[in-house]
Amino acid sequence: MASVEIVRGIASGNAKCQESKSSGPSFGLGWFSKDHVKQGKAKSRQVPAESPLGFTVYRKPPVYVGGSSVLVQVWAVGLDDVDARLVGVHPPPLKQPSSGTPHRIEEKGDGKRLVPLGFIPGRSFVGRILEVGWDVDKHCLKKGDWVVGLNSVQKCGALTEFILVDRHRIHCVPHPNMPDQPSLVLSSLSEDDRVGQRNSLVFPAVNEPNGLTVDELALLPLSGVPAYRAVRTLTHITRALVQPDVAAWRPRRNGHSREVTSDTDEDDVVIMQRRFDTTRPRILILRGHDGPGALALQMLVRAGWSVWAHVPVPFDLPGLPHEFEEDLQDEDKKRTLAIRRVMLERIEKRLRGWGVDETEKASATALFTYLARTRVRFDAIIDTIGGREIWEAGRTLLSLPVHDAARAKIEGQFTTLVGDAPDRVVSTASDHFRAGVRALRIGNSKGTLQVHDGAEFSQPSVAPPRGKRDRRKMKPRPVNYAWVNVMSDVDWEGADVRDSLGATLAMAVKEGVRPAVGLSDFPDLSKKGKERMKNKFGGGDGETLGKVIPFENTPQVFIAGGGLEHGGTVVSRIAG
Repeated sequence: MASVEIVRGIASGNAKCQESKSSGPSFGLGWFSKDHVKQGKAKSRQVPAESPLGFTVYRKPPVYVGGSSVLVQVWAVGLDDVDARLVGVHPPPLKQPSSGTPHRIEEKGDGKRLVPLGFIPGRSFVGRILEVGWDVDKHCLKKGDWVVGLNSVQKCGALTEFILVDRHRIHCVPHPNMPDQPSLVLSSLSEDDRVGQRNSLVFPAVNEPNGLTVDELALLPLSGVPAYRAVRTLTHITRALVQPDVAAWRPRRNGHSREVTSDTDEDDVVIMQRRFDTTRPRILILRGHDGPGALALQMLVRAGWSVWAHVPVPFDLPGLPHEFEEDLQDEDKKRTLAIRRVMLERIEKRLRGWGVDETEKASATALFTYLARTRVRFDAIIDTIGGREIWEAGRTLLSLPVHDAARAKIEGQFTTLVGDAPDRVVSTASDHFRAGVRALRIGNSKGTLQVHDGAEFSQPSVAPPRGKRDRRKMKPRPVNYAWVNVMSDVDWEGADVRDSLGATLAMAVKEGVRPAVGLSDFPDLSKKGKERMKNKFGGGDGETLGKVIPFENTPQVFIAGGGLEHGGTVVSRIAG
């Protein structure tokens, strides 16, 4: 069967051959015998951009299904930056030009591990059940059912044609909607044969034009499970501040957005001083344009929250006036500015359709500084970037004193999906200890904080507003801390992955909470011609690349500019 796995080091001859009787596990190295190494050289497809992964076809499908396991034929796999970090590819910092080579770190020591040869990445998938174990309830899972699943970061292994999954990590889904995309088998049949085969047991009839597509189902576990668990940490605020009559989704078409840069004039401060909707709780979601932030955004809008979305723009903002483009002599610069403006307008339109009140296009640190200096109060923050500096800046913003009596008794909530070490996916005991101490102590602060308009910040981005400074000692708002760890099999209330998948699926089917599938938000414009990754698979327009790629091109995703930077997601289509 075909698979995408770590192949870096095979052709160089420096890989250590290890013998083992087992050849099935993702981390198993038993296949690195001399015969298998030669076979791997012959059948692995190396991509020219030094991707650590390769497309291979040497593995045999699983033949034994355990009692609590399920054999699934994978149709599509959802990928994000966590998968890139698991294979040692780290995206470049924001607003720094990519060099065209992956930023790979050999993880050794301090809780980091060396990524072994033969490791198959991929955690989120959608497919059909081929066989179930004897301990699996046939009323819940049976042959032919469509399922979605989310493997653990220790196992992964979804980027292959067939996969064995534990029954507690998958959930049945309705038959996906496949508009104008017949499968490879159906494409070779006549029209009458196609209708008959679609209505057979293997291809049941589908009368759900608004159902989820295969691509949406592939991303649903990847983004939905952490988003759902993050939203559950805000339950106490939702119950206290959300009014029943406004807890409905009402997308706003006349909203405003701001583009925060390092150089901001005083006019921007005036914009921040207009009247906001104070009847609903307000939340800031980092990287709310895609991934878990996008699904958490939609869930909270439907719950009655006022949502502000942060969009990490990896380039200088093109600006609004079009007359300045006439002075540019370089046609490439004109074309680049036009493409960037279209990118931002497309993201803005998508966020407005989801019901976002405000969109913030800036780096996270500059945005936190801007909001804190302009005295905008938030009740919660969902962090999808990670890092200690994000936590410190977010705590400063949430701890601003609140004069509203209803909010004064409600503690702020900072929920992170990444933690303090974004490069370390497999968290250590010290990471958990630090997060536990922080969660226990943050909400019980008894001191006072001297808050005034002229406070010092590490990265000032705006000038303080004019007027008399208020140096009164005011009690800061307590801030709770929660870490939705990607390694956790269960949440705080004991719900496992299967339970979270069921809740997320119900929201997707009944309320329309779905991942963003279509055009890539920030494609790499530096690549031209053959060097540009061809990932258009039903989602591109010739100029902008799509987020769905063929299975054999998946190794090209795990390089700089592959689509996983800045919170982006990609779907690897294996079948269909």
